[in-house]
Amino acid sequence: SCVGGALVLLVQSVLEGVASREASVYRLILEVDSFKKAFMSGSRSDSGSGASYNWLSKKEKGVLSYPDFRQVLNDNGLPELTNREYQRICSFYDPHTEGCIRYERFAQNFEGVRRILPMTRFVHHGSFPWPILARTWDAAYSLFTNEHHRIYLIFVLWIGMGVTWGIVDQGWDPITATHFAVSALATGGLTAPPVDPTTGILPTGPALFCGFYCLFGIPLMALTLGIFARVLVEGYIVEEELAAIARPLSRSEFMFASKSLCSRDDALHLSDYIVLQLMRQGKLNLESFEFMKRQYGTLDCRRFWLKSVGTD
Repeated sequence: SCVGGALVLLVQSVLEGVASREASVYRLILEVDSFKKAFMSGSRSDSGSGASYNWLSKKEKGVLSYPDFRQVLNDNGLPELTNREYQRICSFYDPHTEGCIRYERFAQNFEGVRRILPMTRFVHHGSFPWPILARTWDAAYSLFTNEHHRIYLIFVLWIGMGVTWGIVDQGWDPITATHFAVSALATGGLTAPPVDPTTGILPTGPALFCGFYCLFGIPLMALTLGIFARVLVEGYIVEEELAAIARPLSRSEFMFASKSLCSRDDALHLSDYIVLQLMRQGKLNLESFEFMKRQYGTLDCRRFWLKSVGTD
C-alpha cells in the first residue's frame, strides 16, 4: 500500500508540475510582450518629472522614463513599491544613470515580474563577489519559501536523520548508514538493524524508529522524486505545446475549424481557434467537444440558461 500510494503521488506530482510550469511560461511570455509594447510605445513623460529625465521631451521607442517605468510595473502586477525599492530597481536597470530605462538592458535581465525585486537585492554592490552572493542567497532563500524547493530541503534533512541514527545508535560507518537511509525509503530494506539473537525479534527502539522513518519517509521520497521528475519533463512538454501553438494552420485545419467547431460562417473566430489549439495539444478530442456542444444546446434551448443564471 505504501508503494502504491507513493506511485500515485509521483504521477500526480508530475502532472500538476507540468501544468504549473505551463502557466508560468505563458505568464512570462505575456509579461515580456506587455513590457515590449510599453517600451516600443516610447516614454510619455515630458515635464515635471525631475531633472534626471526631463530631456525626454519626445517619445523615443525603446526607452521609458522612471515614472513611466513605475507605471508599467504596476500595470503588470508588481506590488506597490517603496521609494527605496523602486530606486534600487531603477539603479539595476539603469546602471549608467542615464535617467531612463532602455529596453535592451531590461530585456537582458528580465526573468518575470516576480523576480524583479530579488534580482536587485545587491544592486549597490556590483563588484565581485556580491552578484554571486545574491544568487546564492536567492537559492538558499527559495529553499524555505518556495514550496517546490522546500521539499528538497525536507528530504535531505530526513535522509540526514536516518544517517545520523545509523551512525549514533547502530554504530555503522557513514556509507552503511547512508545505504540504510536510502534503501529503507526505497522500500528495498537492504540494510537493517540486527535482530535480538535470543528472540529473533527486532528490538523495540530500532523497530519504532524504522517504522516512523518509513511511514513518513516513503511518501516524502515519492513526492520529492515526483517534483524532480517533472523538472526533467516539463521543459520538453512546454516546448511541444508552444511549437504546436506557433505552427501555422494548414488549409485542412482552417476548413475544419471554420465549418465544424463553434461557427458555421466560413470564418475562423476566436472560439474556433481556441478549440482547435486545445485539440492540437491533445487536451481536447472531438468526441468531448461534441458532447459539450450538445450540453450547451440543451441549456441554450429557449435561452433557458440566461433565465437560470439571472435568477440564481
